[in-house]
Amino acid sequence: MSTTHVELAQRTAYADDLRVFTVTNLLSPEECAGFIRLAEAHGFEQAPIGGTSVVNLEVRNNGRILHDDPALAERLWERLAPWMPPLWGVHHAVGLNERFRYYRYTEGEYFNWHGDGSFVRSEAERSLFTALIYLNDGFEGGTTDFWGARSIAPRRGMALVFEHRRLHRGAAVTRGRKYVLRTDVMYRRG
Repeated sequence: MSTTHVELAQRTAYADDLRVFTVTNLLSPEECAGFIRLAEAHGFEQAPIGGTSVVNLEVRNNGRILHDDPALAERLWERLAPWMPPLWGVHHAVGLNERFRYYRYTEGEYFNWHGDGSFVRSEAERSLFTALIYLNDGFEGGTTDFWGARSIAPRRGMALVFEHRRLHRGAAVTRGRKYVLRTDVMYRRG
């Protein structure tokens, strides 16, 4: 993974909601293609909901892979950290969750309205923000929609970062395939 690509990155905050922003060009096209190859080689499973093993196709019907990679979390944090709020209330940003989720959405697949849960590492450290990194272009549909607000069209290499509690959905893909790499931004109290 190249460490120079972040120089091309640009942050866009939305004045109507400071809890949502994008960072374009967080990953290069070559890096995105490599993540897709890795995920496809591993194989996808039907994604359960709510941190359980329960599959509910009315809530989500996309494929998912769980992959723990502390080294990747460190490398991506180097790129994303300059764009993150260093403080959120009494919490300060400390890194990314090493548990990555690769998502694949084919035609007709979606993730209905929901809020994301926190990953709790300890009493003092938990995730507060979701980071979705879009890995490809060339599909239709598949926007990330926020309840009562805006819709974000995925772009290859772009990160969408938002507070976990923000109600959102992954709209159905209407043509092609959409790939996403998801993790969480960790904050420590004190």
